[in-house]
Amino acid sequence: MKDGEDGFEYVSDAQARKGIDLDTDTMTDEEKKELDEIDLNNDNEFVYSEGDVINVMVLGTDARLRGRYRTNSDAMVLVSINKKTKKIIISSFLRDILVDIPENKKKKAGKGKLNAAFGYGGAELFFQTFENNFGVKLDKFVHLDFYSFINIVNYIGGIDMYIKAEEVKVMNKNYIYEMNMCYCYPPRRGYLPVKSGTFHLNGIQALAYTRVRYVGGGDFGRTERQRKVIAEIIKKIKMMSASKLNAFAEKCLRYVTTNIGQTDLMSMLIDVPEILDYKQVSVRIPIDKTHHSKKIQGTYVLVIDLKRNSDYWYNLVYKDKDISEEIYREMEEEKAAKEKAEKQADVSSGT
Repeated sequence: MKDGEDGFEYVSDAQARKGIDLDTDTMTDEEKKELDEIDLNNDNEFVYSEGDVINVMVLGTDARLRGRYRTNSDAMVLVSINKKTKKIIISSFLRDILVDIPENKKKKAGKGKLNAAFGYGGAELFFQTFENNFGVKLDKFVHLDFYSFINIVNYIGGIDMYIKAEEVKVMNKNYIYEMNMCYCYPPRRGYLPVKSGTFHLNGIQALAYTRVRYVGGGDFGRTERQRKVIAEIIKKIKMMSASKLNAFAEKCLRYVTTNIGQTDLMSMLIDVPEILDYKQVSVRIPIDKTHHSKKIQGTYVLVIDLKRNSDYWYNLVYKDKDISEEIYREMEEEKAAKEKAEKQADVSSGT
């Protein structure tokens, strides 16, 4: 086997494979009107970028065959390292968030799901989409598929996770089974006992845990599991010696697609021991009360208040301040003012 256990070579400019997204070419006039009327509130006045913070986007795709397709980024976890506050903020962005995607050779400009930007135009289009909608400048990215993730977890010796029995059941039946088929392993290889408890997970089992969404909160629960897994991987890396860390970094470059060059990586490794001691903060975008689901063209999208979520994220990452309660209070005041105005309008019209 070459390129680390899986025998596949990775091709970064792989052919795009269209995932589930909105298709304006086949929309009815009613659906187009409905989509046009959605206000995303994404009029950000500036791009968040400061020297004390490094933003690294981890993009996970669900490609089963490496090098053949570039699929939608169904896992989007932003790791923000703030050297001033000495914190690592791990932010999940839900895949179905409705955003404005700029035009590229594979897609006309218009609204679509956040995870579709990578499928349409790779990291370049994703960076542009993310910056336009959230006002966040991404410094670096790491793209990995199923096999990349499995290899990395196996290389660090696995991770320990507390898992509920209902999650184990889905992991076994849906995801461990599927990856066993991809590797031509026995179907039930690596199945876990169906009970709640702490398990030591290998790469396939850890991948299965990150993919669970049929129980425990749907996609909201799934992104929380992804953040937990990243936190555990960081914990394992923290325990590595300098020589082991260097070997791990060199190995990882073979498993992933990234814009972190060898020189940048060596420079970053100098700061790794200190950075790994930073306090970790885990968040999810969108925050509560700032989103709702909408079904358009047979698929559900997540309509969120992009401006408020951007403000929340910026204050948390750059200012070390949680403004969620201020946002909720402001929204309640706006709602009350709107209801008052509607009642006054009713009285004026005599209804």
